[in-house]
Amino acid sequence: MRGTLNEQLQIILGDAGILLPEAILIVGAFVILMLQLLLKEKGATTKTIVTLLILSLVSLGVSVSADTGIYFGGLITKTSVVGLIKPFFVAITGFVLFFPKGEPLQKRGEYHFMLFMILLGAMLLVQVNNLLLFYLSLELISITSYILISFNFDKRSFEAGIKYLLFGAMSSGLMLYGLSLLYGMSGTLEISGLGEFIANGNVNNHWIALALILFFVGIWFKLSLVPMHIWSPDAYEAGPSPVVAYISIVPKIAVLVFFMQFVMNANLDLLDIDWKLIFSVLAIASMFMGNLSALSQHDGKRMLAYSSIAHSGMLIIGVIVGSDFGLQAMLYYAIVYAFMNLGAFYLIDLFQKQGFNTIEALAGQGRKAPILGISAVIIMISLAGLPPTAGFTAKLFVFTALWESYQLEGQQYLIWLFGFGLLNTAISLFYYLKIPYYLLVHPTDSEKSIKFSIKDGTIASIIVFLILLLFFKADLLLNVLNQFNFAL
Repeated sequence: MRGTLNEQLQIILGDAGILLPEAILIVGAFVILMLQLLLKEKGATTKTIVTLLILSLVSLGVSVSADTGIYFGGLITKTSVVGLIKPFFVAITGFVLFFPKGEPLQKRGEYHFMLFMILLGAMLLVQVNNLLLFYLSLELISITSYILISFNFDKRSFEAGIKYLLFGAMSSGLMLYGLSLLYGMSGTLEISGLGEFIANGNVNNHWIALALILFFVGIWFKLSLVPMHIWSPDAYEAGPSPVVAYISIVPKIAVLVFFMQFVMNANLDLLDIDWKLIFSVLAIASMFMGNLSALSQHDGKRMLAYSSIAHSGMLIIGVIVGSDFGLQAMLYYAIVYAFMNLGAFYLIDLFQKQGFNTIEALAGQGRKAPILGISAVIIMISLAGLPPTAGFTAKLFVFTALWESYQLEGQQYLIWLFGFGLLNTAISLFYYLKIPYYLLVHPTDSEKSIKFSIKDGTIASIIVFLILLLFFKADLLLNVLNQFNFAL
């Protein structure tokens, strides 16, 4: 941001409206925290939901009224995609408040505060144009996540939180070093400025390759891509289910949107480095690592941890393709994945709350509680990518975009990515169908039955409805995505 102090102040005041949702979020978070500390209330859920509703309406209003462009002297960019993503993040935040094992957490005002801080970091991350602001937004998400993973307040969650912290600190340090190299070479922290520097052609390919690889480490860490995936199984297994469900969706999608915009504006295709090949190899490795490791899991949350690694490999394909349809397919997949993952974690949270801690312990329970049994079947086959579910449609779009890219570019690694992606979809069937098998088919002598409330049945039914709706009426979401421009 250049100019006199008065000019800079005028720019900030003139652009302040674009960050009105973030301002409301910060005020709401501190109000909820202070009320919890001062009034010693039993819970802050009602105030949190009210704050989220207000935030959602304001986010939609700002998204409609504000023009796309660059704000705050180059720190913030607003694309039309931001108008879709922000309200979506708010909706996901509201959903995790209803998790069964989240009830003890609701009594802690700091729990709501830290959820809001992750939401704030994610909302900033999808619209940053400055690499330093990107780093600060990502660290806001990361540090808050480290704390929340330990919110079970037992030995296992503390150990998982420490492991998460150590890997996060390492990736953060490497990423910051990469950002410093990019700044040292280009003389700018703005992504668009880096794009101009690369376009001018005066680039030392060896140094910029090193800088980008170090920078990408932070991307790999938040997406749980191989080789920065090691923290996720322990964190997912030991952390509170609402927290794990949340950090498996919101930060991941925020980083994907940021990376999508970084690739589009930084002119990486002009470099001699084939970054698409690097990410294709990591996508294949992540799919194999996630799916093969999930086959032997007995804990549902740990299985979903490895599943999320495999899905990250699928999600990054949209950015590798880079076409408008590829990016639309990625966003479609991300939104559908959010619904599927929330549903899966909700059911496993419900099962574990009642003492069904392993997949094998669920034997026969689907026959005793048909609504939950059928819901689990639909959610799991959707995660596997089978019809008639939205998971099938999402994978169909991603593979279609990848095939079109291969036909256009002719790069051999794209057809390998296509083939291994299909193979991994087949592998995933063996563990995704394990839960339906035990719920509905496997015999049991246990007299214990799963109990569920009207709320549980309603939430499961809503998730299933959305998954089926986005298969039979996929154009509802696709038409919305077609209206968004991915560039400024």
